[in-house]
Amino acid sequence: MRPPSVPPVATSPLADDSTAMRWSQSDDVVAHAANLSGWQQQYDQLSGGAFRGQLAEVWFDEVQVFRERTSHAVRQTCRIRPDTVWCGITMAPDGSRIEGHRVGDSGVMVNGSGDEFELLTPNHHDILGIVASRSALRAAAQAQGQALNDQMLSQPTWLACNPVAHAQLRRGLALLLGQAGNGESCHDHGAARRFAQAAVLDTLLSVLSAPRSDGRECLSFERRKRLVQRACEQTTSHSQALPTVPDLCEHLHVSHRTLQYAFETVVGASPVAYLRTLRLNAVRRDLLTGTMQTVQEAAGQHGFWSLSQFSSDYRRQFAERPSQTLARARPGRAGEQPLSPSTPMLAATLQ
Repeated sequence: MRPPSVPPVATSPLADDSTAMRWSQSDDVVAHAANLSGWQQQYDQLSGGAFRGQLAEVWFDEVQVFRERTSHAVRQTCRIRPDTVWCGITMAPDGSRIEGHRVGDSGVMVNGSGDEFELLTPNHHDILGIVASRSALRAAAQAQGQALNDQMLSQPTWLACNPVAHAQLRRGLALLLGQAGNGESCHDHGAARRFAQAAVLDTLLSVLSAPRSDGRECLSFERRKRLVQRACEQTTSHSQALPTVPDLCEHLHVSHRTLQYAFETVVGASPVAYLRTLRLNAVRRDLLTGTMQTVQEAAGQHGFWSLSQFSSDYRRQFAERPSQTLARARPGRAGEQPLSPSTPMLAATLQ
């Protein structure tokens, strides 16, 4: 299920910024994936149409808090620094999946492994996130007489959370971002920043002390997830001879029905539709990065035989022609569109 490994994550350039606030918006899924500082990510757009992404983030000394909105369903392959812990809270139950596991209502996603992990997020996704250094989190836990459960954090998962506590967590983080963005906080003042960071760490610890969700699926689900992962790896690693679904079934020694059921269970789509969408996203990345010089070359490289059908599918997926994407990559293309705190859209972003 994963593309080739992403490179190691660098420390955020915002960590030493006295203001430590950032807002951004993007109309391109590839550009949006790079907007969240301190992360290494690759996004594949799964649903069709013109993409829109918005991001607001604030940094304290050893804690990052952010809110991200994406207009379309996205497959996110992510990595945080190995010395940090991430917690993700969707603003509403939306069927998001972490490593193929559907997050339950009032569930909170966590990961502290430092390895790549995958999120599948739906249309109109809205998520709040915390990234904290493991050392700061451990010190806060010790101060509370609480042991940090390293085993629980050794793999991406989700935890059940009390609905009332979940709602309070959402409101608290959204309020923190809103106050910082509207100039109502003293986040430039050292003492204020330390108090705010301590409050965020306390919140994160309260989540990590929650009981482990008993919604972890049975072994059969793990087998289906591995089957989907192997099928995706076969597709992404054989660009010169892309396997068909019958080829995949033969290589994986499973029936078409078994493969179909595995994809529907883990990613909520058929193998044909899901793998075609990943290939369309791969073409888009090649066009944007200049890896391929022509649309025909990029389409052929990723197994699209009919240019007319490819162009139609591409336009339906990304709301622009592949030639327009190629033109966006030429010199002079405008990249990320940073916003100032006074930008009117900010209020909508943080609400």
